[in-house]
Amino acid sequence: MTSATSDGAPGAVRPADDRGHHMRTGLKAAMTAGLSGGLLGVTLVAAPAHAAAGDPGLVSLGVDECAQDINGLEVVVTDTHVYRQGRLLPLPGGLDSAVRINDRGDIAGTDDGVAALWRERQLVRIGVADPSDTYSYVTGLNERGDVVGTSGTFGGQSHAFVWTGGAMRVLPGLGGDTGASDINDRGQVSGYAWDGSGAQRAVVWAPDGTLTELGTLGGHSLATALNNRGDVVGYSYTATAGGSMRAVRWPQGAAPVPVEAPGSVLGIASDINERGRVVGNLAIATGPQQGFVHDATGPVRPVAPLVPGETTVLTAVNDYGTAVGCEFSGEASTAVLRYGPR
Repeated sequence: MTSATSDGAPGAVRPADDRGHHMRTGLKAAMTAGLSGGLLGVTLVAAPAHAAAGDPGLVSLGVDECAQDINGLEVVVTDTHVYRQGRLLPLPGGLDSAVRINDRGDIAGTDDGVAALWRERQLVRIGVADPSDTYSYVTGLNERGDVVGTSGTFGGQSHAFVWTGGAMRVLPGLGGDTGASDINDRGQVSGYAWDGSGAQRAVVWAPDGTLTELGTLGGHSLATALNNRGDVVGYSYTATAGGSMRAVRWPQGAAPVPVEAPGSVLGIASDINERGRVVGNLAIATGPQQGFVHDATGPVRPVAPLVPGETTVLTAVNDYGTAVGCEFSGEASTAVLRYGPR
């Protein structure tokens, strides 16, 4: 998800936060499977281990854009680059932008304004859900290579879609716009649906397309990511009008549980990994927004920015707890990484 603002409008977020995602199988499974060659024609290897004593803090990746995702091999995609073991490389295959990478090295993003996927050294244009749609974009990618996203027309209706086996399918809604945010390896999809009363609801679609509404804290809500256990994260407003945005987790789709630090007034949970680690961003009182880490047990831990006083956002976390995101200074952004404990 992108960073929340205080104006109470759903979707009033910074450019990199509105996408929930998580990585799954991790380094050991990928190496056992003999993963190689999917990304830029090179064998993917693990990044070196890093000390985990205390908070490891943020590390700049040296590129002025946001880090969008990280896989189990600690290969990172930023808006327009791939970061691998200290090397910054352009996106492969003519992709204009990237938002997701899996352990196979598949990269999902956009090409000329529509959803696209780089797989096995080939660029696949996923296209749009309806011939009248003018755009589409990707928000989720699982280890099987299934893709989810949103397709629509500017100023018109948007549709959540799932793309699997080379075929696109539109997901049902509640009478208004829909959007997908993530897909797990079981084929469950998280996202949002607007209902007939004008409320945005966090939802999960089953593999057969059945829609389930998730509970709220009283106002608009959106599910940004889910793991293979069915744990879901996102945000909910505390009231439909004038409420504040709070980071929440829905344990296996149950009632929403706020994810808050003492004194926090705004928050969004962006991602959750298979061990239950949640990352996102929050604002404490009148201070700047900060990234946070929250494990299945224990307190919410804000992450200090590289430069004191700047805004930070954590967008994704892999199954080893390493997270990525960005730090904002005015209109400029810097891709950052926070190493997690092994």
